[in-house]
Amino acid sequence: MNLRLTTLFLVLAALSLSGCIGMASTENPIPGIETAAADSRSNTLVIMLPGRGDRGATFIDQGFQREGQRHGFDTIAVDAHFGYYMKRSLLPRLHEDIVLPARAAGYENIWLLGISMGGFGSLLYAAEHPDEVNGVILLAPYLGDAKLAQEIEATGGLANWSGQSPGFEDYEIGVWKWLRDAANGNSGATVILGYGESDGSARMHAVLGDALPPSSVYTLEGGHKWNVWQPLWEKIAADLML
Repeated sequence: MNLRLTTLFLVLAALSLSGCIGMASTENPIPGIETAAADSRSNTLVIMLPGRGDRGATFIDQGFQREGQRHGFDTIAVDAHFGYYMKRSLLPRLHEDIVLPARAAGYENIWLLGISMGGFGSLLYAAEHPDEVNGVILLAPYLGDAKLAQEIEATGGLANWSGQSPGFEDYEIGVWKWLRDAANGNSGATVILGYGESDGSARMHAVLGDALPPSSVYTLEGGHKWNVWQPLWEKIAADLML
């Protein structure tokens, strides 16, 4: 999957969903808020990517890092705001500034956690650098065109989908193919999905969820809101065997 092309299509898709929004300035290296001191690291790091309109610090406000500490793994909340998608710099910044230094620091297991747009960013990274990711936690992820999910569903589900769906963008096809391989155990990475049952994209999420083991799918009543994602994360964090 071509890095520039996939990221550009993500930007266009996000803009079509959200309309015109302000763009925060980007930094190099991309900022991240860590939980563990260098002398007390675990062997697992969960890298958190926010949704559109949120920032890395929102994870702190919502207690996500506290849950990580409580269950014995480290986290870093990356300030991967919409500006990095707009400038097509999310994937190189995430790779060079976050993942590679984490590997150099000795982390054996690296997971990505993404909410909404951050879920899609996590999937783009996993598809681009499959050997760097041990697992992906998706909370109400943006997954591209809903019509593609409907087409996948019509073929009998993700496991039966050929990966050939003319008329859709390459980035959408690439992400769903990576998800198919992960669900079939062919990517080396684990996928965990959580979403609100009243989320506007719940049907699309269910197409993915149907392909995953039931133990990897978490749902609660509610919509596309932090008051759904926060308790979902509590459940997922408690169950993670990292």
